Amino acid sequence: MNKQIDVSIIIPLYNREKGIQRLLNKLVEQTYDMQKVEVIVSDDRSTDHSLDVAKTFLNQLPHLTILESVTNSGGASAPRNKALDIAQGKWILFIDSDDYITSHALSDALEVAASSEDDIICLPYFRGENSTRPISRSAFSNEMTVTKLKFEETKLYNSLNVIGKLIKRDLIETYSIRFPESIKVREDNWFLMQVYSVVHHIAILGYRKDYYFYEQQDDVALTHFKTPPRDAVKIYLAVYDFINHKTDLSSERKLMLLTIFLNRYTSMIQRGQYAPMRFFKHTKPDLLKILRNPLADEKTIAFIESLFLGKYDQYQ
Repeated sequence: MNKQIDVSIIIPLYNREKGIQRLLNKLVEQTYDMQKVEVIVSDDRSTDHSLDVAKTFLNQLPHLTILESVTNSGGASAPRNKALDIAQGKWILFIDSDDYITSHALSDALEVAASSEDDIICLPYFRGENSTRPISRSAFSNEMTVTKLKFEETKLYNSLNVIGKLIKRDLIETYSIRFPESIKVREDNWFLMQVYSVVHHIAILGYRKDYYFYEQQDDVALTHFKTPPRDAVKIYLAVYDFINHKTDLSSERKLMLLTIFLNRYTSMIQRGQYAPMRFFKHTKPDLLKILRNPLADEKTIAFIESLFLGKYDQYQ
């Protein structure tokens, strides 16, 4: 770890020349000392002028690294993983190339980081000028900054995307957490649910100040596609195995996390023809405990009951 670098900002890039120009301009305008910040733009073989635009900032941002891929991977996972492999900061901050942060965002977040023992610092989301995207209001409902939160004390299960969250890099590296390169939609859920499982404390900045702006989905965005059930079950089972086999959490906490995450994934898994039975065979030892867990919602309870009643047996 480079002790002089406080935060590594990771930006996956593909065909967003206007977006990357705006984002990098906003980073130049940060009130925080950018000598202590590295910016890693990881390009996924753009075919427009995105790379050329990014390179014009090499003399404006003191620690700007531009990674160029030989082939297009078709998603954000591979570019983010390449950037993670070389990141040197104490904190990691993911920003999408069509989004941006306000000039005071890093200063405010790192001031909290310096005075607390939190593992994640969350920036509330705000809509860009022409955006109608949902912004997870329930996850960022505090007017003033709150620190030392346990995950279960928040509604961050409604914010499973990695953008706008400063995460301690040593936590990511200790547990070897990376993005799944075979999954294109909700790949960041895979990553962040694992992170949420092992953090001790979380800080959420208050929404009285603007911090992270994101835009309407464009033609490059993959998030307007529905998550295929086969991928939804892959994501949940990866998190299930991570929690059960790669952490030393108590049995009670493991069950709590598995229940909260299943509440988010039930609808996506049960849409599939084969996904429900794949899920059932893999998680059956814990399903009765999840069924009885007070955190299980009605949809999850009904899904688990239907699995035990044989509703999906014909798809074995």
